[in-house]
Amino acid sequence: MKLNNFYFICFSFMLFSSLISYSQDSSSLKIKKTIWDIPHKSAWEKWMWIHRAVTFEVTKDRPINYDTNYIKSYQKKLVITIPVSYKQLQFSLIDFKSGNKLTFAPNQQYDFGISISSRWASFIINTGAKLFNKDTQIKGETNYQDYQVNLYNRKITTDMFFQNYSGFYIKNSKTYTSYSNTQPYDIRTDVKAVNMGASTYFIVNHRKFTFKNSFTFVEKQKKSAGSILLGTYYSYFDAKGNPSLVTYPFKSNFDSLSFIRNGHSHNFGFNLGYIYTFVFLKKFYATASLVQGIGGTQIVYVLEDNTKYNKLSGGAGKLNVRLALGYDKGKYFIGTMSMFDYYLFRGNENSTLDYNFGKFMIYVGYRFSTIKAEKKILKHFKLINY
Repeated sequence: MKLNNFYFICFSFMLFSSLISYSQDSSSLKIKKTIWDIPHKSAWEKWMWIHRAVTFEVTKDRPINYDTNYIKSYQKKLVITIPVSYKQLQFSLIDFKSGNKLTFAPNQQYDFGISISSRWASFIINTGAKLFNKDTQIKGETNYQDYQVNLYNRKITTDMFFQNYSGFYIKNSKTYTSYSNTQPYDIRTDVKAVNMGASTYFIVNHRKFTFKNSFTFVEKQKKSAGSILLGTYYSYFDAKGNPSLVTYPFKSNFDSLSFIRNGHSHNFGFNLGYIYTFVFLKKFYATASLVQGIGGTQIVYVLEDNTKYNKLSGGAGKLNVRLALGYDKGKYFIGTMSMFDYYLFRGNENSTLDYNFGKFMIYVGYRFSTIKAEKKILKHFKLINY
């Protein structure tokens, strides 16, 4: 009995996580049968009631809140995707006085993983296998933790991210005559960067357009459609180098105000953009999205000589780009998709740090029917047919 109770608790936790995605869609739904119709008189029934109530809320029928002429749902399918992907975090130090900049890039690694998609979210489980990573002698080695989660609801999508990178190379080293090394890039093992935050988007035309066609594969866009996107964003970025981000042989090209040892910024604002999926030859699709963010930023620097700089300013920009191209047969599908955010700051004094991040993926996937297995498991634990 104790073992079964443990299974009940674990299973109800997973069901509760799924319940989040349905809260908005079912808020206005009127259903004759409620959770209070579930037996809850005896001690055992009261113990089981919470598990059965969660199961009831997750598995109950819901009204179709989209135009079926435009969208087909695979919500009762388990979508497994095999992707080859890479993630990145890149930034540039810009000296406004001289107009020069240094671009810091990681040694990108391609990961072979398994992607699991549900009605509301998509995430990749990395297998640890690395592909096309044989240029460490030229670009150095990058160590990183990179978590990018995309939550897709009918009306609102949310992108959340946490990135911690260590080890970069200067991508534009050869543009400076002061760089005389025979290697094409200056490798900076001391440079570290952290980026975290979230962006939200409200889908105005949510009845006819779905993100899930191109980015989680649990729905299909049957006809071409698009939507205006509205939302907000916040990002925290931090970069540091020893003794500063600008070192020999580049120092002669930069003003001393660019000798940043540690710098970070808080970036926030509003998103406005548009996304469109073009369906052609019935089974092919192409998706493109461009969202402009407008807001403010607070910049804090500590220079090599311990001088501090702190400024809050408006007019900062953010650009979100999404692209996807695929073939969807129904049970199986194949394609590619990418999403990148660019944070751009311009001014006429001191220095600043522009940065961008995102991910790219090539994939093949299959949709499995899990209705019978789901009912069998729920019946075994007496969560239905009680």
